[in-house]
Amino acid sequence: MNKYFVCDIQNYIEENSQYCVLLKERFINEEKYGHNLSAIKQGLACLGISDESTKAFEDRRSFIIWLGRRLTEYKGYELPMYIGHKKMGMPIPDGLVEKCPPKIVTLIEKGKRHEHLHKYNKELKEVSFTPEIFLCVHKSFMCARTESLLPNLLSDIERLTFTDVDNAFEKIPKVYFNYLSQGSLAKLIKKITAMLHELRNKMEQELKDIDLYSLRLKEQFSELYHEVEKGLNSIVKNEVERGVDINIITQKTSSLFSRLGRLFLGNIYHLKDYEKRRKEIRQFMQQEKDFRYKEEDTADAGKKIDDIYNEYMFFEKFGPLNKEEDRILSKTLTQEFEQLHRKKSSSVALLKTFETKGLLSVELDFNSIKDAYHLFMRDVIIPQYLCHALFEMVSCFPPGNDQPLRLVTDMANLKLLSLDGKNILKVREKNHDYSKSIMRFCEKYRKCITILVYDIRGSSYMGIKLHNAAKEQRIKYKFAKEMVDIVKKYGGFLLKDTGDGGLVWFAENSSSLYNYLYTESVTGRGVKLRSSIFSGAEFDLIPGCDAAKRAFLCARDMIQRAEEFIRANFMHYREWFAEVAERTLELDGITYALLPPEFKSLFRIGIGIASGLPNKDVVFSANSYGDPDLVGTIIADAHLYSMVHQPGRSMVIADLPTLINMIFNIENFEYLTTEKDFEQYINGVDELRQGPRGYAFTDHKISVVPKGIHYLGELHKSKAIVDAKISEIWLDEDYFYDQHKKKIKLLYEITPIS
Repeated sequence: MNKYFVCDIQNYIEENSQYCVLLKERFINEEKYGHNLSAIKQGLACLGISDESTKAFEDRRSFIIWLGRRLTEYKGYELPMYIGHKKMGMPIPDGLVEKCPPKIVTLIEKGKRHEHLHKYNKELKEVSFTPEIFLCVHKSFMCARTESLLPNLLSDIERLTFTDVDNAFEKIPKVYFNYLSQGSLAKLIKKITAMLHELRNKMEQELKDIDLYSLRLKEQFSELYHEVEKGLNSIVKNEVERGVDINIITQKTSSLFSRLGRLFLGNIYHLKDYEKRRKEIRQFMQQEKDFRYKEEDTADAGKKIDDIYNEYMFFEKFGPLNKEEDRILSKTLTQEFEQLHRKKSSSVALLKTFETKGLLSVELDFNSIKDAYHLFMRDVIIPQYLCHALFEMVSCFPPGNDQPLRLVTDMANLKLLSLDGKNILKVREKNHDYSKSIMRFCEKYRKCITILVYDIRGSSYMGIKLHNAAKEQRIKYKFAKEMVDIVKKYGGFLLKDTGDGGLVWFAENSSSLYNYLYTESVTGRGVKLRSSIFSGAEFDLIPGCDAAKRAFLCARDMIQRAEEFIRANFMHYREWFAEVAERTLELDGITYALLPPEFKSLFRIGIGIASGLPNKDVVFSANSYGDPDLVGTIIADAHLYSMVHQPGRSMVIADLPTLINMIFNIENFEYLTTEKDFEQYINGVDELRQGPRGYAFTDHKISVVPKGIHYLGELHKSKAIVDAKISEIWLDEDYFYDQHKKKIKLLYEITPIS
């Protein structure tokens, strides 16, 4: 058992949360960063520029620079600093340009950063091209290269090990599918389909088996129908017509339909699984049947500069054209230009620049066309791409004043949770040195079972004052029905309605299991009935990632619905509680002022939420009556938390495991601070993270704050929960302890926010 700070536990949860992952995915694209760096080096090599200037970007997963310090504090990183100032539209500091590679500065200064080819009409015209002519030439170069490389690709393709057609498209460069001739593309497709032949045969056999199983199940449905029909006929002839006791008839009919329900629903689930797998197999088959790559329009004047650049780099990787490639280029280019003539394109006028009249026909000056193409690529496309890529490489702090507050907050949280450094920030290679005990304790609640117990305040007081069980039942039924609707909305399993409250649990399978185990109906008198149809073998609890979140949202809506119920039904209080109403005052049209505390709390609710692991903390099984039931320590904990009172208002109390599950898996959380300035926010939250703290989940309109401690060994309920703050705990494998070595749980209060 070792001592730890509570803040270290919360820090670990935050830094390993889904929100932290989403922040890094949003602001830090490591794959794209690596691709950009590699592409920049290729482009610089193509232009004959040393890649020494990219040294500052190497050995990193991203490049984030915090602007605004003195120039001397960025030694060795002057180029990223220059790019950052240009990107943010800030004045360039004196002396900075002189410290940057001149050729790179020139690229950046000339950069327009347009995305599409048609934006460069002026530059194209300078080499006697239009976008249409350029794309014809570009296509001819790519055709020549891919046709030449196809034999090598076909011989090496087996080592790529495809799992399906889509996987083949991912592993084979797209340029082959875009530019190979129809005959060559057919060879490639044939090779890929041959590789998938064995897998296709297995799937065809599986599909036959599925069809056979489905047929057998449908036959069983028919047999079930005839069995029930026969059973009902027997009941009518042997019991109904003979006037047998109605209870016996009801029991036999119920037993017959209960058996039918179990068998029918069991088979339906199997049939559903078969249908799902059949759909997957047919999609695979359809992939092969329609294996014709939907080629993009390579003659589109809106073609992206990035695509042109990447295709050209593919070309450059294999060096200049050889004789065979040169022949293919000439043939393809001639065909492309003839097509322009046939459709009387407006580009034909510029084609004359590359045409010379021979004795018998017009001949193309292929060397001039190639020179113009390479010149445009080196003077325009490559510099424009490099400029754009360099800007993408650099992320800047702080964000501009014109940015939305949510974006500013997310960037600040990214700095707090994932980045280290002062001026040049880097992604944290690993989290702080958290102990294995903290990691083990927290990680086991990444998925959990969450119990929610709710208690209707003042229900005992209601019974005493009403002295009318029927009226009491009608009032409670009306209120409880509101709560049940909310539970179902969030996929909870409503296990018990106690009259004074209820018990609900949330898990991965809570909703589906409820629908599987119960059938609901409404009688002719409008009474809702629920009957179980389980066989006794369907009691698996599957921990859920969002169990706590659904419980929190369910609790929030319960509190809001309770307040709405009070407002909607307050007018009926005089009728319901005539004896008490005689002693009240009317204030602003609402009779309320002199009501006793118990009356003011009526229909407000206490909610307790506790989370744990199946089999260890909670078990779902049949009880001695044969009904589904929960057993475990967290049920008692949740019930205890539901009894925590605050005069005149509803309360929700949850334990730390529930908060862990919530923070681990929520898409966004916020710290409880009023700071808006970027740097002050970071400093303020950094200080806040040195101790226990709460959170706001504004997307879900709830906040969570530390509430106190639950002494697990305390048998007196009134003493088990204390409103105390604690910053240090002792931890063994499963439990926390205070400084007196008493076993404890940390508690939090959940409050709706507007």
